[in-house]
Amino acid sequence: MGKATSKSVALPPTKASRAYSDRARRSLPGGVTANVKYFDPYPIAMKRAKGCRLWDLDGNEYIDYCLAFGPLILGHGHPQVMKAVHDTLTSAGTTIFGTPHELEATYAERLLRIFRPDGRLRFTVSGTEATIHAVRIARAYRRRPMIAKFEGHYHGGVDEFLVSHSPSRDQTKKGFAPVSGSRGTPDHVLENTLVLPFNDLPETEARIRAHADRLACVILEPIERSYIAPDPDFLRGLREITAARDIPLIFDEVMSGFRLGFGGAQHAFGVVPDLMCLGKVIGGGLPCGAFLGRSDILDLADPTSEGFFHSSTFAGYPPAMAAGMVTLDELERPGVVDGLLHTSQEVAVGFERRLAEARVAAQVPRVGTVFSILFTDRTVRDYRDTLSADRPKRRALDAALLGRGVYVKPEKPFYLSTAHDRRAVQETVETFAEALGEIG
Repeated sequence: MGKATSKSVALPPTKASRAYSDRARRSLPGGVTANVKYFDPYPIAMKRAKGCRLWDLDGNEYIDYCLAFGPLILGHGHPQVMKAVHDTLTSAGTTIFGTPHELEATYAERLLRIFRPDGRLRFTVSGTEATIHAVRIARAYRRRPMIAKFEGHYHGGVDEFLVSHSPSRDQTKKGFAPVSGSRGTPDHVLENTLVLPFNDLPETEARIRAHADRLACVILEPIERSYIAPDPDFLRGLREITAARDIPLIFDEVMSGFRLGFGGAQHAFGVVPDLMCLGKVIGGGLPCGAFLGRSDILDLADPTSEGFFHSSTFAGYPPAMAAGMVTLDELERPGVVDGLLHTSQEVAVGFERRLAEARVAAQVPRVGTVFSILFTDRTVRDYRDTLSADRPKRRALDAALLGRGVYVKPEKPFYLSTAHDRRAVQETVETFAEALGEIG
């Protein structure tokens, strides 16, 4: 497979973004508030957004395929979401009560009807918070220290969740030994994290069986890296293995929730976990998350019982509850989700067609409304398969797209929204063909 050429790929004129980056570096490490927002030579800073479009500090316009890394499934500034936030702030007279309020139970009841009618739920302020507390409550239930997670899966910027989330090719040659994902990870975290192989049921079962007496839970993204689907029998087999040993199975659906259809991976694949985590979409563009599941496990968080403590000052704050419920209202309207799935397929298939015409070896793995581009001729079934991809070529493609007004965070998946209309789709596919021609 050919490597990306050394031909320079021009970004749009972004002098204001460069100046902002220089300024921001004086107060923010790298000039960003999260590592994921950075890319070389500097990230493009935005001024405003509407629908599926962004405008940067220099006035350049982009079709947005990052969508804040997934939550903006209705696009930027959806009128009903903006109205719900405004109306809630006006009627409540505050951004947060710090006490119970009716929207909390109303939204919890709605989410439970969708995912776990006989269960319980607690809100958080982020998907990371949701995964943290889901694992904590599983440990409280099992009274065991070790967790199992899958290689290549990301559950938030926490030591144990960063273990083996992006090991190098050389590190994977050591089997599935836990690999630190960040400097500062304590040894005890590595000792208490079991790493599993996605889509390899026999090896996964063997590793769980060998550590069953120490395992508090098994957590995974049912859709690996948001775009790699599980094999038909993998999730069902994992469910049987964990259920037989009463090891709570946790689906991290922060990314996959409402992006495969109305619901999540558990609906698409017919597998119900013991616990699940939500985030991103359920906040309607505001910070929000939730962990939910079996009543006998969640009831450990009941303050009238003893032993497990959960708290989060901003969990369930009114604007996020209102924005989330209106987002679900929109997604439930007839044809909305089907239309979004069709649009996502149209863009992905358009990319595949242009790649084939250019005789470029690449994969466009897609699940629901998320897809990626990997310059490899290997079928992608797990994280290790992604390591065969030509990353410099993908970076060159992303830079060429940025230079032509298609915004994707370099090397990250493409996220679609209901705001991506036919004009945006046509522009995107045409721009993709031009970008392919530029990088060679």
